[in-house]
Formats: sequence, structure tokens, C-alpha cells
Amino acid sequence: MKPDIEKIKQESLTKMYEDALETMSDEDVIRMLSELNYLRKQLKSQSDVIARLKQEAYHDPLTGLPNRRYFERELDKAMAYFSRYKRMGALLLIDADSFKSINDSLGHLAGDAILKHIATLLQKNTRNADTVARIGGDEFCIILRETSGEEAFEKAKKIADIIAKTPCTYEGRDIHISVSIGGCSFSEAKDRTDLMNKADSAMYISKNNAVAVA
Repeated sequence: MKPDIEKIKQESLTKMYEDALETMSDEDVIRMLSELNYLRKQLKSQSDVIARLKQEAYHDPLTGLPNRRYFERELDKAMAYFSRYKRMGALLLIDADSFKSINDSLGHLAGDAILKHIATLLQKNTRNADTVARIGGDEFCIILRETSGEEAFEKAKKIADIIAKTPCTYEGRDIHISVSIGGCSFSEAKDRTDLMNKADSAMYISKNNAVAVA
């Protein structure tokens, strides 16, 4: 039977520390414990800093949604999965209508409230498997996994309808907003750039219609 090397090492270390403690004064032990506690707090503090930096690097500070950097990474992963396993997927781009005029007439705080309102509605009306992100200004996007082009079209219509029927309450008044949504299924695009361009074109077509999905 082979000796348990790890167990032997552990026992050796334990014996070493026991011997060291026997030769230490009470003051030395207290000081050592204090130093160990300080190191533990420092490590926790560094862990918190790293977690905060990751949050700031990949999330939009206003809405708390994933930002463009996170979105592009997730979209690449979703498209790679689609390509390898021939699964379904689609992308929706969402743009708030007349957002500049709202900002100009009601102020930027009202504009911020609307963006957070839209973000909340998008999160409430998508699945955990989907990725909702704010990619800049008043533009949002949703990566719909395991979703056909037809299903994406229906989802876009549903989201547009919910946002139109759910006003944003700001300083005691209801602000009614609408969004334009365009989309493209993964099967209709060559790569991420092509997918984004087609979804963007469909979104601008939807400015004059209800919803457009390539």
C-alpha cells in the first residue's frame, strides 16, 4: 500500500506549527493571530475590489444592465454555439423613439428615468437564458437563445406593445414612450457585424412600421 504523501505532508506541517507555538510567548501568539486576521481582511477587501471592477467593466452604471463589451462577448459565444451545434438564435435591437426631444423638453433626469424604465421592462419580459444589454445612448439589445426568426418577431411585437402601454412615472407625471425594434436571426447573418447591420437596418425600417425582423 502506497503511503499517502499529502497526508504525511499535512501531519508534518501540523507538527511543525505545534512545535513553533510551544516556543512562542502569549504575546507572540496574540500578535500572530492579529496579523492573520489583518491579512484575512485585506484579502476580502481585495476580493471586493476585484468584484466591483468586474461589475464596472461589464455593466452600464445607469441601468445596471450588461454594457456593449459584455454584450459583444456574449453574442460571439451565442453565435459560435449556433454555428457549431446548428441551434436557433436571434438578435433584437431596441431604440427609444423621440428620446432626444424628451431629454430636451423634460431634462436629462427624466431621460435617465425613461432608460431605467425601459431596462426594467426588458428584463421582466425576457427569459433568464436571454441577454439584455444597453449598448449606448437610448439603444438596447436582446440576445434571444434557442429562438427562431418568427419567434423573435413575436417577442419584438410583445415587447413594443408592453412598453407602449406602460408609461414611465417621473415626478408625479406619466411619460408615454414607444420603441422601434428590429431584429435578425443568426441563420440570416454571416458573422456578428453582418447580424448587427441587418438588425440595425430592420430597426430603422420599423421606425415607419411596427416591428421588423430579418
